[in-house]
Amino acid sequence: MNKKIFKTASIMVALVAFTILLMPSCQKRTDCLAVIHVIDETGNPVAGATVTLFKENITNYNQVTANVSQTQTSDGSGTANFTFPLPAVLDISATTTGKSGKGEISLQVGQTIEQTVRVN
Repeated sequence: MNKKIFKTASIMVALVAFTILLMPSCQKRTDCLAVIHVIDETGNPVAGATVTLFKENITNYNQVTANVSQTQTSDGSGTANFTFPLPAVLDISATTTGKSGKGEISLQVGQTIEQTVRVN
């Protein structure tokens, strides 16, 4: 009788441990990722551009109004990466010496959205 109880308890402990180990892998990514590629008028990547994703006067479902802004510098391949906690439609501004470009991006939960901005 004790062997049967021990065996049942051992199986239950193993199942609980297995479930706990798998739980983190079941979590879905909820961040909204934006990858902005900055190019010049000939299509070449622009390194060192100041890239800003922003929106002024965003009102959320609780009727709270805020300004959202995040700035990065494009890397050697002309790319700037951003992470936002919530989905949004944001304006893009890219500037470099004497040149600028604009665009718009729609961020989605758990997705990486890429957008290219041409500066001239």
